[in-house]
Amino acid sequence: MSIQFFAPRGPGNEMIRLPAALRRTVRWLPQIGDLFPDFRVETTMGDLNFWDWAEGSWIHLFSHPAANTPVCTTEMASIVALSDEWRAADVRHLALSGSPIDEQRAWHGDIAGLFGLEVDFPCAHDPGLHLSRLFGMMHEKSDSARPIRKSFVVDPAMRVAMLFEYPSFLGRNFEEVLRVIRALQLRAETGAATPADWQGGDMVIIPDNRPESEVIRQFGTGSERLLPYLRVAGES
Repeated sequence: MSIQFFAPRGPGNEMIRLPAALRRTVRWLPQIGDLFPDFRVETTMGDLNFWDWAEGSWIHLFSHPAANTPVCTTEMASIVALSDEWRAADVRHLALSGSPIDEQRAWHGDIAGLFGLEVDFPCAHDPGLHLSRLFGMMHEKSDSARPIRKSFVVDPAMRVAMLFEYPSFLGRNFEEVLRVIRALQLRAETGAATPADWQGGDMVIIPDNRPESEVIRQFGTGSERLLPYLRVAGES
C-alpha cells in the first residue's frame, strides 16, 4: 500500500504547502519499532535469508554507495577493526550495495592488502537497487544512481531499534554505532534510559518509580533524584 503526501497539515490544521518537487509517494518509510521485512540476497559469504540469519542477534544492516570507492574502503576497515567489540556485544553486520559479488570480493582483497584486515561479515549484492529503494537508502537528490550511507540497528525480535543516515561523502563513526547498540541492550535488559554522551559504565537514568531495592539489584548501587523528574543510578 502506498502512502501519499500531498496535503500535509500543521498543528493548527493549517495547510502546509510543499513545493511540487517535494510531493512524493512512498511504499514504506521504515520507522523505529517496525518489524523489518524478510528478504533473500546473494552475499560474499553465500545466499542469505535475512530472518533466518539474523534472528536472536543484534543486527547492523547498512548501505554504502559502491565497492572500490574511497570512503567505503575506510568504513569497511573501521568495522573490522572493532571485530572483538562487535562479537562481545553479539552484533552481526550485513552490508548492502549495488556492486556485484565478484567486484566486492576483489575489493575486500584491496582492503586486506592496505589495512591488514579481513572483511569478516557478509556483503550483499542488491541487483537493480530494489531493496535499497524499499529500505529508504536511495535519496534521489543526493545521488540517483547509488545508495546513501544508511544504517539500521535491528533488535533480536527483528524490529527496527535505531536508524542513521549519512551523505555519501561522510564516513560513519562506528564506535558511535557500537555505543548506541550497547545503550539499546542496556534498555532491553533493565528498562533504563541513557543520558547525553553516555558511555558504558556511566550513570543511567531511571525513568520510572521502580523500588530502590530493584535499582540496587540491577545496578549495584542506589539511585539519586537530582530533580523531581531526573533520577539517576550508577551502572555496575
